[in-house]
Amino acid sequence: MKKQIVNNKKWFIGLLACLAFAMLFPQVVRIPFVWNLLTLIEIWSIVGMGWNVIGGYCGQVSNGHSMYFGIGAYTVAVMCQYWKIPPWVSIWVGALISACVAFIVGKPLLRLKGHVFAISTMALAECARIIFINWKWVGGATGIFIRAKNVNEYLYMQFKQPLKYYYVYLIFVVLILVLIKLLDKSKFFYYLRTIKGNEMAAESVGINAAKYKNRAYMLSAAIVSIGGSLYAQFVLYIDPSVLMTLNISMMIVLTAVMGGVGTVEGAILGAIVLQTISEYSRVYLGMFGGLDLILYGVLVILIVLFIPGGILSLFRKEKSGEKKKA
Repeated sequence: MKKQIVNNKKWFIGLLACLAFAMLFPQVVRIPFVWNLLTLIEIWSIVGMGWNVIGGYCGQVSNGHSMYFGIGAYTVAVMCQYWKIPPWVSIWVGALISACVAFIVGKPLLRLKGHVFAISTMALAECARIIFINWKWVGGATGIFIRAKNVNEYLYMQFKQPLKYYYVYLIFVVLILVLIKLLDKSKFFYYLRTIKGNEMAAESVGINAAKYKNRAYMLSAAIVSIGGSLYAQFVLYIDPSVLMTLNISMMIVLTAVMGGVGTVEGAILGAIVLQTISEYSRVYLGMFGGLDLILYGVLVILIVLFIPGGILSLFRKEKSGEKKKA
């Protein structure tokens, strides 16, 4: 780990500079709407980074990660409501449950290829949604309110001021970003890239593709689950029709694709662009009968069409152009 930090010294210095900016920005722009937007960006950054492990690095396009998003949210909600267990514990329990579920379902699912795998993950997420709708113990279709009375707001992560959510969630974003960066040059991620490039070739050189795909799927599910847990704590109410829909699964995929798949920082850039467009179009155009959704959809399509490599590819082109000139 020390060697990786030394080799990526410039990256970590840049991270510290960005972190300083992220901490100061809300103090300058003291608008609650902006604070809420920044918190949503953090949540979707985590979710995008999680999906990127299986979809970006490994090349297995999952359209059903809303299931793990929902598992994380429900774990936090149920453990708080029934047993008064604070989210600082239940978030990791949810991540563990999601990893175990991914291990079990990943064994047969990851044998499938291409569009068959993508459709199968969608079907799996829909099955999970129907199960949760009919599962009375977790609130069924009514859902669960997470609000706990007379508790320490820091212990139970239920803040009265929106800005506190932002700073707490920033810790999770940085930790997961650093984890992805350290794994980016690891043997594990090199194996995943090889499998993405040519699975048969990877097998021929001794890489156990099934094992590493399953590990990537488990890690991806765990990280997405953390994002779901934080989302539940932020809105303090969940139900299957909000969490486990195809819309959520597509948003997870788009966040990573928008920024740049198979990149460390891509999901964060994707979350910034998508959530900013989504929230501002909802506020200013939402009263015109879905015009906000049309504009949002058109902008997303244009970005994906004209920047297929993701937003991060623009910065890379500039850097490569500067090197050629030099």
